[in-house]
This record gives sequence, C-alpha cells and structure tokens, in this order.
Amino acid sequence: MSSLSQTMPIIGATDFHTLSRLTLVALTNDFDVGPDLSEKLENSWVLADEQVSLDTVCLGSTVSYDVEGQQRQVTLVLPNEVLADAGRLSVLTPVGVALLGLKPGQRGEWNSRDGHRHQLTVVRVGRAGERRAAAEAFSHL
Repeated sequence: MSSLSQTMPIIGATDFHTLSRLTLVALTNDFDVGPDLSEKLENSWVLADEQVSLDTVCLGSTVSYDVEGQQRQVTLVLPNEVLADAGRLSVLTPVGVALLGLKPGQRGEWNSRDGHRHQLTVVRVGRAGERRAAAEAFSHL
C-alpha cells in the first residue's frame, strides 16, 4: 500500500452508499456539515466491506480519540440512531465527519461553529455488529 493510500480515509462500499444518500439529504436541507461529508467521500478510498480493516472508523465503530490532551470515546452512528445516548455521535457532525475512515494514529480536523480549527487523533477503534444492519435500514429511506 502506498503512503498516499495510508493517509486517505478508507470507507467500505456499504457505508459509502449509505453516506452518499445521507450527503444528498444534508446538502438539500442545508446542514452545515453536508459539504464536508461530500468532500470526505470524494477523497476516500472505497473498498469492499470485507477489505476494510477492523481498526478503520466506520458506521457503528466505537472510537477513542484525543483532542487537546483529553481522550473521548463515542460510537459513530447515523443521525436517527443518536437518541439521547451521549455515547453516540452522529456522522452528520463535524467531529463525526473528521473521524470517518481514519485508523489509530491518524489525525482528523474540523471547524467549530465559532470558526476555530480543531484536531483529533484516533487512539483506538472497535466495531459493533450492528453496523451493517443500521446501514441497510437507512438505505431503504
């Protein structure tokens, strides 16, 4: 694998399909993060789901990441899966887009609403078994 492919985000085909549809919804409804998600998808390697390593952040992944010395842990989910659970982060948030497709040791950036640029570093990634079921449920919308 070249160094270029190691730095580009990696997204599985099922997530890519789901997120492409979600991007259209986000852009149509003027979500601030729509253009960022669209750019992330355009600049990612799309692989067959079984080729995506288990330590790659995807929908349903539980991710530990570091922001300015503080470690946080979230599960990356679709917007309709957030509910009131503070441990679930929508992929339609700036941090959610920044995390998508990264592996431990890789960095992501996002702009906060006040315009400040922030950086995070992925520490650890785990996968939940519900990822594919959630993506398939959303794809029927």
